[in-house]
Amino acid sequence: MVDLQALSVQDFRGISISPVVSKIFEHAILIRFADYFTTSDYQFGFKKNLSCSHAIYCVRNVVDRYVNNGSTVNICTVDLSKAFDRMNHFVLFIKLMERRLPLQLLNIFVLWFSMSKTCVRWGSYDSHFIKLAAGVRQGGVLSPYFFAIFVDDIVNKIVESNAGCYFRNICMSIFVC
Repeated sequence: MVDLQALSVQDFRGISISPVVSKIFEHAILIRFADYFTTSDYQFGFKKNLSCSHAIYCVRNVVDRYVNNGSTVNICTVDLSKAFDRMNHFVLFIKLMERRLPLQLLNIFVLWFSMSKTCVRWGSYDSHFIKLAAGVRQGGVLSPYFFAIFVDDIVNKIVESNAGCYFRNICMSIFVC
């Protein structure tokens, strides 16, 4: 039984139902423009043949190696689960421009995001549709790629800082999944 008093607005996320044509279109964009959607090797989520299990395995190996050699390892974790819903569209567009995404495709994304709407479903009830002012569509083919691009600069800044754990001159300070 759900304790209704314990629930808050943050416990709900909008759903966006995409027509099949939209998913096919997103797949076509991903295939045709894949080079623009690549991200750091330190990001494991939403990549072919990689998963969070791989990131956990890497973290575990780094910790074991340092501890077995008598070092202390401090780990900081960040829960990005709400960040997916709060991603600023305009920051994403700037990041896509920095990747030199073709202007026509960027314009399609700007239009697409400006028209996106969402609603919340609870049981058999749907809320009114509201404009999706931030975040990416849950279940969208490109949504995880957009989010990975959004956080990629943070990953790169940590790697470039030369701080943290290294193994054979390879940074082992950040893993994202």
